[in-house]
Order: sequence, then C-alpha cells, then structure tokens
Amino acid sequence: MAKTESENDAVKSRSTAALFSTAEAIDPNALPPIDRRTEGLASDSKVTPFSAFLWAVVSGDIASAEAQLTDDVEWGLMPYNKVLKGKDRVIPWLRAAAADQKKPVVISNAVANNWGVFEYWNIGIVSDAVINLGNKQGWPWPDDPEKFKGKEYRIAQCFTYHFNAEGKIDFMRQYLDTGSVFAQFE
Repeated sequence: MAKTESENDAVKSRSTAALFSTAEAIDPNALPPIDRRTEGLASDSKVTPFSAFLWAVVSGDIASAEAQLTDDVEWGLMPYNKVLKGKDRVIPWLRAAAADQKKPVVISNAVANNWGVFEYWNIGIVSDAVINLGNKQGWPWPDDPEKFKGKEYRIAQCFTYHFNAEGKIDFMRQYLDTGSVFAQFE
C-alpha cells in the first residue's frame, strides 16, 4: 500500500530531525545545500563580497579580508549582544578566527542588490588565539577553556551583510548558537 503525502512528509521530517539531533553528530558534507548555485558554494569562491572575505580569513590572509571592509564597518555579534565598530575592533576577531584551522562548508551564499546572506558550517579546532580572545571578551565558557584546546567544533552560522557601491562590507550581523558549541565540549 502506498504512503499518503502526509505520511511521506512525516517520514521526511523525522529523518531530517535525526540529521540535526546534535551538532557534533552532523556530517555537513552530507547535508544538501540550500543555494544551488555551485559557484557560490565552492571552497575559495569569490562570487560575493562575503565569500571573498570569509575565504581570506580562513586562509589567514587578514590583509585581504581587511581590504573587503570599510574603515567604519559595523559587526553585530548577536549571540554576545555585542557590536564591534571599526576595523580596529573587528581585525582582532578575524586574527583569532584565522588561528582555528577552519574548514567551512557553505550552505548558502546569496546577494540581492547591496545585501547578502552567507550561511555555513563553521568547523574548526579550538586554538590559543580563540581562548585568549574569549577570555578578554568574557565568553561564558562552560568549563576551563584550556580543556577545549585542540578539540574540533562545528557550528552553523549565518551572516547577513550590506556592502557599499565599491563592494566593501560596511555592515554585518552574525547569528550562531554558542550553546550548541559549548555543549560539544561537555
């Protein structure tokens, strides 16, 4: 007997829920991307301002990442209820991020007019640089952060951003669930 459409939807929903049960159990490479434009999803893609920015950070090329930003860039870090204004405040975060041996997996990378969205699995290894930055910023570590050094983490992140007429990012807002990262270290 054939399943009804609602029964098929229920099975699909349960199997999707299993994929997202815990962040550490997720295989980002097995998840289908939302954005079907393969050129925007490829590693090292430079098709949008944010993908050029992200891949520069990942490669440790902070000078190129900095060149993608306006001097008065504003970065809203939603999970910390914090806003960084200006390159002098943003660049230290980028240096710490570059130290974490990142292996991002892009989910979506889209632009409409001067706005964009970049969503990805941020996969990295906890480094001294991130621990130092977190300590300076007062991150709510679930335990002594030294215990996490060298451990892999996975977290889905989404950036919405605006870029000016020159293609430089002047505003970005970052969304991520820090609780799911810290849960991976318990």
